Amino acid sequence: MRVEPFLFFRGNVSRNRTLQFALICVCLLLAVACGSLSQNPGAPHTTASSTVGVQISPLTPSMAPGETQQFSATLTNTSNSAVTWSASAGSISAAGMFTAPVATAAKTITVTATSAAQPAARASTTISLASVELLKIVSSSISPAGPGAPYNAQLTASGGAPPYRWNILSGSLPSGLELASSSGSIDGTTTQRGTFSLTVSVADSATHTAQQILTLHVADASGSCGPPRYDCSRSDFKTVQVPVLVPNVGNLVGANRVVKDPDFGNPIVRITDWNTDPGLPVTSRGFVSASSGSADENLWNVDSTLFLLQSLGSAAYPFTFDPATMQAARMYASSNQPSRGLKLPDAGSWSRVDANVLYTASGSAIYKYDFTDRKNPPTPQLVFDFKDSPHCLPAGVSAAWRSRGGVSDGDSVFGMAYSSGIQGTGIYAAAYHAGMGCSVLNTQTGQVRGDWGSVGTINIPDRWTIHNVKLSKDGNWLIVAPQNCTSSSCSKGPYFWQIGTTNVTSCGDGKYCSGHWTEGYSHWVNNNSTMNQVMRPLPDVGTVQELTGILPAGLQTPLDEHLSWNNADPGDSLPFFLTTWSPIRPFPAAFYNEIVGVAPDGSGKIWRFAHSFITSKSQNFSTTYGIGSVSQDGRFFVFSSDWMGTLGSQSGHHTCTIGVDCRGDVFVVELN
Repeated sequence: MRVEPFLFFRGNVSRNRTLQFALICVCLLLAVACGSLSQNPGAPHTTASSTVGVQISPLTPSMAPGETQQFSATLTNTSNSAVTWSASAGSISAAGMFTAPVATAAKTITVTATSAAQPAARASTTISLASVELLKIVSSSISPAGPGAPYNAQLTASGGAPPYRWNILSGSLPSGLELASSSGSIDGTTTQRGTFSLTVSVADSATHTAQQILTLHVADASGSCGPPRYDCSRSDFKTVQVPVLVPNVGNLVGANRVVKDPDFGNPIVRITDWNTDPGLPVTSRGFVSASSGSADENLWNVDSTLFLLQSLGSAAYPFTFDPATMQAARMYASSNQPSRGLKLPDAGSWSRVDANVLYTASGSAIYKYDFTDRKNPPTPQLVFDFKDSPHCLPAGVSAAWRSRGGVSDGDSVFGMAYSSGIQGTGIYAAAYHAGMGCSVLNTQTGQVRGDWGSVGTINIPDRWTIHNVKLSKDGNWLIVAPQNCTSSSCSKGPYFWQIGTTNVTSCGDGKYCSGHWTEGYSHWVNNNSTMNQVMRPLPDVGTVQELTGILPAGLQTPLDEHLSWNNADPGDSLPFFLTTWSPIRPFPAAFYNEIVGVAPDGSGKIWRFAHSFITSKSQNFSTTYGIGSVSQDGRFFVFSSDWMGTLGSQSGHHTCTIGVDCRGDVFVVELN
């Protein structure tokens, strides 16, 4: 029987309305349920009575810093297996790959998996983070190799997560030697002598890395890493650019900081900084090896325990130096009164006999300082005054300008030049022979006078003014660099005056006379062209010997060289040294802006010791060219550098503009 809707309103109205309301509620519930299923018929359904279960694995693992671990999660009471991962430290991917942190204060780390279907359902596990030593290279040095002999050295590392992998980041081993990547062993046989600097790197299984700069010396067992053979220095022709990361010697301050040249391996110490003499005016608070700009200054005593340097104001500063530690100290200065240390008006020349004696010039006189007493500054003692003899300087000469020629072997002869005007106007080349007196050449008149030896007119018609003079180490020759020719014509300079005689010779036709030069015991050396050094005996300057022979391809000009030869060796068999200068970047070949030694025996041997770290653009001459001076014993080289513009400004700021106001300081490199 069909019941029609309007019948619900018949009879008892109240009861009919109650039935109607109940039927409507049932229909609504059915509609909601049916609608939900029709919208997403494939979605899983979890009722309130089915709680989702989550299990995580592995449970409570132990891990090392940087290690990785794959976690997984199993879910129950749901067909939706998706979870979200989280970790209290380190990192974890959406797929459950956990990476432990490299460094953290946490001892344990919690990893949690949360159900995507029911966020209240989750599970966690605790990771114990092991305390692991950071990866480092234990090997700080490697044993030297012998040419032609089988070689083995083992590099070692510690910490991290083995196994390790080794490689060379920069520099190189000599030909014939190789580094094994898996073991860190250096093996092979090489015949390539020299010093080889390289940066090695080690990586562990967690991709951590560590680096170490190492130096390998290859030399004969009978050889030496220092003078006179320098078997451990580099002698290859590889082009070496200034490293991108210049060794850090400090900024405005950094005196006595020792660094290693990363490409050559030799130690370099910074000697001066902003506080070397706080009493100096700001504009003079930079320092150079020699304000004269000459590389021929004899700045070291005979055992390399004392040396001189100068401020930009040309005051000379004596320093003590410890050859073992390479630490220097300004003489007679104290921490309480750093400005009260000794300053001399002239740089002078050190004795070739007594390690405590320095000779200086003042006016027309030569004085000596004796530094035996290291607590009390010495008083200058007169050695000789060229005006005290009627046969030396004329009374009217003021000696306003003077040039130091140096001191000969045995401190027997002293060379000087004088003028009443400025440099370039001098006409008196003078020498004092201990116990005998003076001998003086007037380059304007050509007349020789003196207390001993020959007098009269020189044997050549040339007349000239003097730029500077240098004395041979045997004391027999004064090399006179001309400034201006004052006669009808002049030969190519310099001129070689045999002291105490009227014998003067010149460089001749100029074929091999260009460039800067230095003098030995009885020989003269100059750089005739780019890195081509030639030598001639002073008694016969027409005899020329080329020294450098084969040179690397790619050498370009400009490439300037300033030479230094400070030992008193009767055979002139010991190397001379030079710094090179060029503004070319990048360097096109070997030897650019380096400190270099050259053998005088014609073998063509060249040693490479260090970068000079000059920008080649300093506003100060000696710093621009990296002017330097070798010690008398051949162990050290002092030089000027702006250290690639990293030393702060001349006015005391931490930054500077290269070529405008960057500071320059003095550095010493050990020659090995």
